[in-house]
Amino acid sequence: MRLRDLLGQRDLRLRLLTDGDGLDRRLGQVYTTDLPDSGRYLSGDELVLTGLMWWREPADSERFVVSLCDSGVAALGAGEGLLGAVPDDLVEACRRLRLPLFAVPADVSFRHITDRFSSLLWAEREAVAIADRSHQRGRLTALAAGAELAEVWPPGVEAWVLSCTGRVVAGPPLPAEARLAQAFLRAPALPARRTVGGCDFELAELPGAGREGAPFVVARAGSPYLDELVQLAALDYTRHARARHIERRLATQLVELLTVQAEPVDVAAALHACRLSSGDRHMVLVASSGIRRAALALIEELLHPQHAAVGGGDDLAVAIVPTADPPATLAGLRTAAATVRAGPRGKVLAIGASEAAAGPGGLAAALASARHAHARALRRDEPVAILSSADLASHELLLANVPLANRRAFAEQLLAPLRAYDAAHQADLVNTLDTFLRLNGSWTKCASSLHVHVHVNTLRYRLQRIEVLTGRDLDKFADRVDFYLALRQSDEHRP
Repeated sequence: MRLRDLLGQRDLRLRLLTDGDGLDRRLGQVYTTDLPDSGRYLSGDELVLTGLMWWREPADSERFVVSLCDSGVAALGAGEGLLGAVPDDLVEACRRLRLPLFAVPADVSFRHITDRFSSLLWAEREAVAIADRSHQRGRLTALAAGAELAEVWPPGVEAWVLSCTGRVVAGPPLPAEARLAQAFLRAPALPARRTVGGCDFELAELPGAGREGAPFVVARAGSPYLDELVQLAALDYTRHARARHIERRLATQLVELLTVQAEPVDVAAALHACRLSSGDRHMVLVASSGIRRAALALIEELLHPQHAAVGGGDDLAVAIVPTADPPATLAGLRTAAATVRAGPRGKVLAIGASEAAAGPGGLAAALASARHAHARALRRDEPVAILSSADLASHELLLANVPLANRRAFAEQLLAPLRAYDAAHQADLVNTLDTFLRLNGSWTKCASSLHVHVHVNTLRYRLQRIEVLTGRDLDKFADRVDFYLALRQSDEHRP
């Protein structure tokens, strides 16, 4: 409520004694005092009423007014009952320090003023609440009709919708967005109150959206609008959920085609369904997150606002990203990912990126390269690791450019006799071979790992049987390499 509104109550006969500069000051509450120094009991924006019992000499007025101004008081009302009039020195002190001062007639009680103040304040708040409810209905209607959340977000309200990385989706500019996102992810229970950057905030999740990878609402502590804004943001999230589901399903179908190395014409059609051009160059990203069920949402958020096809599952996401400048795209991805570096303990995000592929025919090899880079990123001892296949060199990248049918035929030709023998005799030749090669051909370590260290002859017999069935010699390095590559072929059949 403004001071102007209170002075406008004719039956109170309150007379303004200072200039009219402060008539639009907001009054928070009424405080009555006759203490010469009451500043320590005030918090700001009060209307102070005093009977002037503290006044003994002109110098007292200066001390009294200075104390009020230091506490941020909005206005002062002085009763005329004790002295018959408000002292001129008090009027002068209030004018000089720009504190609005009005006289209260001797026959008007402070209780009457306090009751009227409360009545006016209640009526104002009720009117505001009615208007807010009307505005909220209008905002919900506009949102349902297709308006963007930022367009209907109430102006002047210190509340925001932030993405899972801290990007402001709706609301005014806000410092420390990333720290608020981290506080949201770390909070043991929601809603929660946190102090960030010296300010108190309330954090709330959207009903039905969960915490992992979803946007959330943050407001200044004590905001009366939090529940309404959560409702508004939840409607927007739900409205876009169906579109996200369809886009992810189409992208997942594209990834499945790349996994089986489908014909380029089929890949081109799947690219078109994902609103991507088969004539563009694309890089492939494979991502996983230690934040439960957040991989898809995180990679979508990190690529925002660029359009990309993002599919896969909640724990392992694959993105097909159009790019004319792969290094610049990768640099932007790393910059965006910096916002989640201080998330929960453990691996927050691991991303493997391929080089750009020209045309639909090169995307399968790009996917294999990205998967290899992702496997390497998982081994990095850091919360967020992003590796490009251009940064790595290994046989896996070389084989990624070999057609899948050829790789499968190679593995099948070499390992088929072992698998057939295992099936017929309930043996364990394939696993024995894999263990032997993984342990660099160490007989002792292999026997121990297979729990046959008491019968070393068992291991010797198995390895000899492998050589007889395949016609290969495990003492020869070239034959070991062939076996190793054939066994690794099975690692590519991941979702």
